[in-house]
Amino acid sequence: MTRTGLTIWCAIMTAACGAAPAPGGDDDDDVSLDARGSDGRAVDAADPPRPYTATPDGCDDLVDDLYRTPAGLPPLQPADRGAIVRCVQGAVLDAAATEAAAAAAGATVAATTGVSVVKLAYRTVRSDGSATVTTATAWLPLSPHAWPAPVALIARSTSGIADTCAPSRGDLPLAELGLPLAARGLVAIAPDFAGLGNEGVHAYLDNREAAAQLFDGVRALRGLVGDSIGDPVTALGYSQGGGIVLSTQALEHELTGARTLRGVVAIAPEWPTSTASFGYQRVLRNPDLITGTAGLGPPTVAVLRQYGWFANRLGADHAGDSFPAAERAALIDEIEGLCTVELGAAVGVQQPRLRDLVDDGFRVAMLACIDGGPGCVEPAASFHAWMLADIVTADPAGARVLIVQGLGDQVMPAASQAACDVAKLRAEGVVPEVCSDTFATHDTVLERKIEHAAAWAEAVATGAPAPSCASSFLPACTP
Repeated sequence: MTRTGLTIWCAIMTAACGAAPAPGGDDDDDVSLDARGSDGRAVDAADPPRPYTATPDGCDDLVDDLYRTPAGLPPLQPADRGAIVRCVQGAVLDAAATEAAAAAAGATVAATTGVSVVKLAYRTVRSDGSATVTTATAWLPLSPHAWPAPVALIARSTSGIADTCAPSRGDLPLAELGLPLAARGLVAIAPDFAGLGNEGVHAYLDNREAAAQLFDGVRALRGLVGDSIGDPVTALGYSQGGGIVLSTQALEHELTGARTLRGVVAIAPEWPTSTASFGYQRVLRNPDLITGTAGLGPPTVAVLRQYGWFANRLGADHAGDSFPAAERAALIDEIEGLCTVELGAAVGVQQPRLRDLVDDGFRVAMLACIDGGPGCVEPAASFHAWMLADIVTADPAGARVLIVQGLGDQVMPAASQAACDVAKLRAEGVVPEVCSDTFATHDTVLERKIEHAAAWAEAVATGAPAPSCASSFLPACTP
């Protein structure tokens, strides 16, 4: 955002936007890291605080260049993961403006600090280990909760696959997710995930890939502000992001060799527990069903997941191979041009039957793979194998888990999704806490419950008593 744009934005919000103070100044919003570790414990006074700059040097790329990876990057080495290749300074908000921005996004926040928003692009990997770059949004509290500054990993909801759908393209991206934690003094980062906004295709629902890119975001933060950044202590995600953070709980030790996450908050999570998750088997088994009666989520999830896998595993020329030949061009245009809500509406109108979404040969082969019968042939065999591998096992020695769910959720219904997530977690040795809301839908649960979710995440991350929720009811798991 330009300084002119920031001034206009501040005027609209009717709250002052503070400039980032120089380290060591006397402004109330100066970054004053106290002598505590990211777990709230005292730090040896002989170990001096490291400098922390909320507006890092070098973040002077143009916004449009953020989504164009520089040419000629050297081959990716393990030490290069998280290396920043683009950086753009965004808005710098004082505490009042932080509260106003969060409120405008539907989140109630009692800010203890102002926040600097930075957009960046950093090097990371695909699930097959190949090199890629993801764009991201980082929120740097002007006065962190502690020193070293504790880190929160943020995972966004489904936004689509079209490049225009990358959340970081907004002036204040994902304010409803990032600001509630940054306003409490946690440094936070939210990747768009590779291929969304920049080159390539987003690997929709590839939870191993997304978890790796989340953890590489911590390295990017250290590259941004140095060793004043601590370990990731909490992860919070909504919808698709809820499933991603549950996967970070499961995969943290495998991917990083450590267990620093203390709490994971999954809001209305989209987390695969079987091949029936998100109504996928229903789509395959009921080709004559009217698309609009299959539910709001399943048709969109089916086409995005298939398209992302085919594009990344078989190549761009085969991205639409799982779609019926007669609908292939139209579906590709919809997927590559529309974000989630518009895509769902277009699919419901232009592909009126479920058979319009899945090539019949692929559909029959997928059912053979699922049912264990003959006829499980390529490419269905490999897609099915990937779906099974994408179902990860929770880590009983890993972070605590909070599931937040609206009982009126029409996209990720409580019975077929959250309740089955809880059953899976319990079977794998993780006993999650549950916070449910009788009246919340998929669209309203975040606004209604983000304050509780953020307070729980902060408490667990810092060792404070976690707040309780009025209701923990969930229906029985009905896949």
